[in-house]
Amino acid sequence: MQYETLILTIAGQVATVTLNRPDVRNAFNETMIAEVTAAFQALDERDDVRAVVLTANGKAFCAGADLNWMKKMAG
Repeated sequence: MQYETLILTIAGQVATVTLNRPDVRNAFNETMIAEVTAAFQALDERDDVRAVVLTANGKAFCAGADLNWMKKMAG
């Protein structure tokens, strides 16, 4: 599956899920929430994956919720 906000790689029995919105310090929005959920569900179905590493691109791991997204949802 192709992701807009994540990079998913599998090497051997280890999957790496990388948050990839460094421009907003990997803040969560509806797309990232859906993609993280889908990625972990897909990895759960695989018998060949024994471990998952969650990491992020950029200077911050995750700033929490995207404030622009929160403003949009409140309006």
